[in-house]
Amino acid sequence: MDKVTKFFGSIPEFFKRNYVLLILALADVAIMAIPFYMDNFIPNMNANFRLAQSDYSQAGAIYGYVSLPCYILGAWLGDKFRAKSMVVLGIVITGVLGVWYVILPFVPLLAGNTEHVLQGTFRNLMVVQLCIIFAGFAFATCALFWAPLWKLVKNVNTEHLPKELQEKQVGKNNGIQGMLNGLIGLAIALFGTLLLELQNHEILGKVGGENGVSIGFLILISLYAGFIILSALLALFLIKEPKLQEPPSFSVKALISVVKDKTVILLAILVLGVYMLQMGLSSYVNYLKNVFWVPGLAVMLIGLMRTYAMRFMISGWFGKYADKKNSYIPLICIGLLIGMLLVGVGIILPGFGLDNITNDTDPNLKKASTIILQVAAGLNLVVMGAVTWAVVTIRWSPIGTDLRIANEKYAAAVNVVSVIAFTPDAFFKQIRSAIEAKHQMTIIINGRESIVADRLGNQLILLVVLGFGLLGLVSGIILHFVLQSRNKWEALESRLQVIESKIKN
Repeated sequence: MDKVTKFFGSIPEFFKRNYVLLILALADVAIMAIPFYMDNFIPNMNANFRLAQSDYSQAGAIYGYVSLPCYILGAWLGDKFRAKSMVVLGIVITGVLGVWYVILPFVPLLAGNTEHVLQGTFRNLMVVQLCIIFAGFAFATCALFWAPLWKLVKNVNTEHLPKELQEKQVGKNNGIQGMLNGLIGLAIALFGTLLLELQNHEILGKVGGENGVSIGFLILISLYAGFIILSALLALFLIKEPKLQEPPSFSVKALISVVKDKTVILLAILVLGVYMLQMGLSSYVNYLKNVFWVPGLAVMLIGLMRTYAMRFMISGWFGKYADKKNSYIPLICIGLLIGMLLVGVGIILPGFGLDNITNDTDPNLKKASTIILQVAAGLNLVVMGAVTWAVVTIRWSPIGTDLRIANEKYAAAVNVVSVIAFTPDAFFKQIRSAIEAKHQMTIIINGRESIVADRLGNQLILLVVLGFGLLGLVSGIILHFVLQSRNKWEALESRLQVIESKIKN
């Protein structure tokens, strides 16, 4: 009883100490939800805009193309202006775009179009607007929000610590932020799952008739847009940055020195491998629904477990665990290797024959062998989620610890790593869109047709993930040995200096 009382008594103190991380976690969830997170637990997002799967993926690819130069721009902005100002501005712009995203499905309806899948001019107008929205998300997130977010997270509760302990706080801060991110995201997404399940059972209707806008989906995206605006207000009024004696400044020389550092480039490729696991898991949700024919509610719950519950359960303790180790790099490499093995299992599970189920009324869905495959595929995704969040929690920690990048170069280093590591936002979504366009099948769910990637298409997408994961793993192993060699030389030089000093004395 005393332990329970003590636990609940410590909660107010925890939030008082970490309220900045709570605000940043809310902002992180809200700003990333529409371009990324909803894909992880809502299958066939394209259907809400009456588009083919490849069209919606193409809009996502635009995010990636725009994000690459924006990370470079962010390297300049992140070290020139105050982190809080950049974070708030990025959130506000995302909020405006979020409102546009909410309104967008109504545009064809207002024009009198009731096609099940948009064609011709209406399809082109919808795709163009989605591309503009996703390009805006990329600018707000990558140029304004991303590096300052991690700079703020890094410096929470460190101002009174001695310098040697400040960097060790990074993993703990990342873990707490990730844990809170998972908790907030899980709560919102569970509510969203309830809405979409009510929609599937036709308890909630549609605005505009049979091919209109799902009320459940509309409420969910409106909720995310509202949280974006709320997080902007909280960040503006409640986050206090330490007063600097002089304003932050940007140094081209500092940026060039970061780019020339081979350890930064090797870390970037390692993080790219980790990020490919995340990208692959968003595709895996469609894989569960369209190839394994896992029921819609189960897909959403599994997606929630992978996206939010695993982050909440894993991030906090793993961040603390990683802080106790001498280096973060081996942990990231081990996690990446395990993740790759699980992706390989996902590729093999359904076999390599033709798609034999294209209708949710097919009697094969009731076979024991089909159910066993469904359970195995679902568990595989949940475990992959746990492994992914473990390594994602500490992916930025090596910048200040293993690589010893100074605080004034931190935002530049984050953006240089991001330019390379997050290129999958462009090329992977483009590859996925091309595969989905070439390897298509028409499935029938609840009496409605939908054009999706077939079994081979989904397997090829995961095979691409596996290939880039291997590239990241090789880079991480090289980085580990490079850092070990550097540390040995520095230790040797230190001993020689001591010996030289003793000889002189």
